[in-house]
Amino acid sequence: MDPKEGNYHLSDLNISMEQRVATADQGCSYTLVQLEGFIDAANYPRFEKALERLVESGRHQLVLDFRGVQYINSTGISGIIRFHNLCKEAGGTFLLARVARNVGITMHLLGVTSVVQVARDLEEAEQLLEGGSPAVEVEALKSDSGAPRNVPVLSDPSGPAGAVVMLLPSTGHFAKICKKRVEQRGGKAFLFHEVDQLMGSIDAIAPDLIVVDKRVHNSNKVVESIKLAPRHALASVILIHPKDADLQDVRGFRVWENDSLVDPFDLANLFVLTESEVRRVTRDRKLFTQQVRFQFEGHQDSIDQGLSLGGALIAKLPLTEQERNALHSALKEGVDNAVRHGNSARPDRRVTVNYVVEPRRVTMLVEEEGEGFDHEFFLGQIEEKDAFDRAKERMREGGRGGLGILLMHRCSDRLEYLGKGNVVRIEKRLHA
Repeated sequence: MDPKEGNYHLSDLNISMEQRVATADQGCSYTLVQLEGFIDAANYPRFEKALERLVESGRHQLVLDFRGVQYINSTGISGIIRFHNLCKEAGGTFLLARVARNVGITMHLLGVTSVVQVARDLEEAEQLLEGGSPAVEVEALKSDSGAPRNVPVLSDPSGPAGAVVMLLPSTGHFAKICKKRVEQRGGKAFLFHEVDQLMGSIDAIAPDLIVVDKRVHNSNKVVESIKLAPRHALASVILIHPKDADLQDVRGFRVWENDSLVDPFDLANLFVLTESEVRRVTRDRKLFTQQVRFQFEGHQDSIDQGLSLGGALIAKLPLTEQERNALHSALKEGVDNAVRHGNSARPDRRVTVNYVVEPRRVTMLVEEEGEGFDHEFFLGQIEEKDAFDRAKERMREGGRGGLGILLMHRCSDRLEYLGKGNVVRIEKRLHA
């Protein structure tokens, strides 16, 4: 997050699109897709949906501006290759531009740069759209074999060196291979085969990254336990799922991991994810003290689980008891509005809460899957002296009163709706 602007990038993905014409004499029309944030397990469906809409509407000249992308997982990389092929089959062109070094190396290791053209800037991307050749002077890096490899990406500091905890099955050589790889890259590796052993040692280790194989007995609650503890909440969690697992399956209530892999997978993918996540966590710790993303369906027991987790998080904030109670009321009201109004009380629709703690404030983003509403009208009413009476009058007339918005406003220091109104942001200042 940019502390000055208050724009969140951690575990979020912002997507904007703009139709452009290349500056050449016979400039072709193309769509510039600007991305900012993380293309991870939680955000990939939005990334995929945005590109699907473009391709299905006949837009096959695409330039993806990766300047603001801090991380992409293997699923996102597979999607890039798929949409490149779709554009190519339709006679179009699919390019990447301004890719940061750590993201570019991930792509290179997984073979993307041998398939998809990468431009250093938007000017070069337009030249490539016109049939030109890359003018980039790429940096020569050394592969494990010592041979040079060319990766056309922007510069970035080398080599993560953090503490990595791994909860992996004891059978086979997989666990030992992973541990050795981390140590070879300058990190500290701690290997566990049982959940109790990991949780009993985690405070002493204070890991940057935790890799959890879901085949380990009782591993299903590890993510929630880690994210709930403020000391470890910024540690990245990578889950290894069993074969044919549905990564988007919420099944009532879910605390999101930072990324996922489904068995079987290329071991190089895990190594790339591990190194990228350690880099990210090091940066995030300079800005945040805690970040938790959880999601639940519209069944009452799932809603209760979400509110219970939210209450447990708020209870640990440096606020007075009255302020904590008020903030929890604001969260409950935001969730209730999301379930009843935004999602029309449909049990299959989901509510997502992104909870972020900084040194001086806490922010909760509550997102639903509805079509939004005229939030500007209701926000314009909350500062009026008779706001409560006006809200009751609107309710008597059969309309949406806005009492919930008024309550959230009075229980927080800042309240705003984002986009079309299906995301509410609730902010509270913290005591020093």
